[in-house]
Amino acid sequence: MLNETSIRCFLSVAETLSFTEAAKLQYMTQQSVSKYIAKMEEDLGFQLFLRTHHYVMLTRAGENFYQFFSEMHRQYGQVMEETKRYYSNMYNSLRVGYLEWLEISGSISQALRKVQQGNPGLRFVGEKHPQYELNELFMDRKLDLIITYQEFAPKGTGLRRLKILETPLVLLVSPDHPKATDDATVDDFRHEPFIKAASSRESLSESKVRARRQCRALGFKPSELIISPNLESAYMATEFGQGVLVSTMLSRMSLHSELRCYEIGVNEELLCYWHEDQENPAVAAFASVLEKVHQ
Repeated sequence: MLNETSIRCFLSVAETLSFTEAAKLQYMTQQSVSKYIAKMEEDLGFQLFLRTHHYVMLTRAGENFYQFFSEMHRQYGQVMEETKRYYSNMYNSLRVGYLEWLEISGSISQALRKVQQGNPGLRFVGEKHPQYELNELFMDRKLDLIITYQEFAPKGTGLRRLKILETPLVLLVSPDHPKATDDATVDDFRHEPFIKAASSRESLSESKVRARRQCRALGFKPSELIISPNLESAYMATEFGQGVLVSTMLSRMSLHSELRCYEIGVNEELLCYWHEDQENPAVAAFASVLEKVHQ
């Protein structure tokens, strides 16, 4: 059975035409080299070298196999270097994407510092994207891991996920709304016009389906559905008193706006997603640490 050691012995003898020199190059005894060559000749069924007391030379079979194994050895080295380079780059990089309006940069930084303790050379790239682009980049393998809500989960097989945290859903109402008092509850607004932000590249009908689904889940029966082209527009419409908006306290707009917030009593899950065939150990490690950051 041919193996790497026998091939290396053969190439060394073929290039030096000396069993003694080949043994020195391979850090082996001359007897061991001779045994490997004899076994190789037996396996191949051809004599590879002519041996006399004065010289060693390749047979025709030896010349043919020398050309073959030399090229194979060269290609093996090339493939090995390319593979090492690929995995070195992969193991030392982490590309994470998350929804553009999430206020979680502090948590990501904290998790990254912990992961870098075990991999100081880790290069991190964090990217904010609209939901559709986030999923598209993830499915195209341009992001190693994404952070998003279950409502916007990427569609596909072979995906792994891990819940990072649960954040309360809140009802946002204009401070100028006549019902927006300190004593008001969510029940006071269940029939108000309901504002929903469209997801990027989502059709109007798809947005309405998503809005109706959320209304049913939360027990809202709005007098009207208002689909805003993006989240910024949805917040602006709410500020202008055109309706009410459901959001989470992780939204930077919820945290920094002057809108009145009323807790709905329902939590939304924020999750990490990555491909199960992902070979980079930093990906699952980052997700696990991010989960612990929020425990």
